Amino acid sequence: MIAFLLNFILVIVFVAFIVVCVTAFRIYRSFHNIKRKFTSGFKSGGETAGGAWQNTSNNAWNGDEVIIDRRSPDEAKRKIFSKNEGEYVDFEEEK
Repeated sequence: MIAFLLNFILVIVFVAFIVVCVTAFRIYRSFHNIKRKFTSGFKSGGETAGGAWQNTSNNAWNGDEVIIDRRSPDEAKRKIFSKNEGEYVDFEEEK
């Protein structure tokens, strides 16, 4: 009877160890995948082998649409409005 109880406890401890190991591996793999996405995202947004700049983004609402921006970072940061457009609006309250 005692041998059966000890064997049963040993099996439970072994199963618990396996569950802990699998859970730890899944957590490690999740963090590794997130790290890889961030590092590959920074590399793909920079200069490519052909010398052209490429920024790629996917729209969350439409998985089929991919937008590729081949402008340099300086061109991408440039304002598209003139200095007197869009900054301030004269506001008069209507009565």
